[in-house]
Amino acid sequence: MRPIFSPVFSQRGWLRDWQRARPWLLALGLSTVAHAWLLQQNGDAKSQRPPAPQASPGRATVRVLSTAPVSATAPETTPTPAPKLPAARSRTAAPVHTPVHTPSHTQPVPAASPAAQAEATTPEPRPATAAPSPPHTARLAAAGEWHYILLQNGMYGRARLNWQPSGRDYSLMLERELEGHPLPAWKSQGQIDEQGLSPERYVQQRRGRDMVATNFRRDEGLISYSTSADLVPLPAGVQDRLSWWIQLAALIEARPEHYPPGSELRLPVAALRGEAREWVFQVLDQQTLELPGASVARALHLRRLALGPYSGEIEVWLDPARGHIPVQLIMDLPDDRGWQLQLSNTPSDKP
Repeated sequence: MRPIFSPVFSQRGWLRDWQRARPWLLALGLSTVAHAWLLQQNGDAKSQRPPAPQASPGRATVRVLSTAPVSATAPETTPTPAPKLPAARSRTAAPVHTPVHTPSHTQPVPAASPAAQAEATTPEPRPATAAPSPPHTARLAAAGEWHYILLQNGMYGRARLNWQPSGRDYSLMLERELEGHPLPAWKSQGQIDEQGLSPERYVQQRRGRDMVATNFRRDEGLISYSTSADLVPLPAGVQDRLSWWIQLAALIEARPEHYPPGSELRLPVAALRGEAREWVFQVLDQQTLELPGASVARALHLRRLALGPYSGEIEVWLDPARGHIPVQLIMDLPDDRGWQLQLSNTPSDKP
C-alpha cells in the first residue's frame, strides 16, 4: 500500500511536511479520543437505565406458571400454599366430625412424620360396653296342681298340670286322658335362674316310658333330639313345648304393666324336631271368663300366630289372681289335631 504522506515527504523537507501534517494528525487523534469517550458514555447509560415501568391498573400482567393444560371453565385463581397437616389431637379429646369436601384438583400435601403416621393409624380406645342387662327378673308361681277339662275332636277328657319348683331345680308335668284313654304325657325338667326356667330335658311319655326327648345341652350351647342326629344352636332363654306355660306366666307376673293390650312378648321355643323358633305373643285384651271350675276376672288374653302351615295358632288366657297361670288354652292345630283346656278346679278345691 502506498503511504498517504509519501508525496509530501518526498517533495519537501520532512520538517516542513511534519509541520503541515501535524494539525491533521492532531485532529485525527482528537476524533479517536472523542469517539472512544462517546462509546463509554453510551455503555454507562445502558447500565444505569431505569427499570421498566409497572403495568398500569387497566392492563393485566400474565405470567406463565406452568405448561399444564388449564380447564376452560375453571376460574383463574392465585396459587396458595399447600395446607399443613393438623397437629395430632389428644386421645382423650372428644372427636369432632366435620364435613369433608374433596375438590377435583388438590394440591400435594407434605408427608407426615413417622410419629404423626403412627398416631393416625393407632385406633382410639373405646369405652367398654357393658353387657346388656336382662329385661326383668321372672316371678315364678308357687308350687301347685291345676285340673282342666280337655276337649278334642268332639270328645271330652281330663288333664292335670303339676308344677314343682325345688330350690334351683324344677319339674313340670302335663297328664291327659280322653274318654278314659290316656294320652302321651309331657314332662319338662331343668333349673331355675333369674330369668325363670332353663329346661334341660323334655320328654313325651307313654305308660311311664320316654318316647320322644329333647335335650338342652347348655354347656355346649346345643339342642339334640332323640329322633335324629341333628344338633341345632341353643338360644338364650329357650323353652320347651311345656315349660313355656310357666315361663310366660312368670315374665308377665314380674312386670304386668309392661304388657298392656297391643303389646308383644317374644319367647324362643324349641320344636320337637329342628331348630328353635321365636314365638311372638300378641296381648289382645282382658276378659272375664266363666269356666267350669271358677269365674276369672280380668283374664289376660294372648295369641301366637301360626308359624307355618302345620303349626296353627295358639290362644291362652292368664289369670292374674293365680300368678298368671293359664286357665284356658286353645291349640288350634290343622288336621283335627287341635285341643282345648279349661280350668276345672285348683289344689284348694279338689273334688
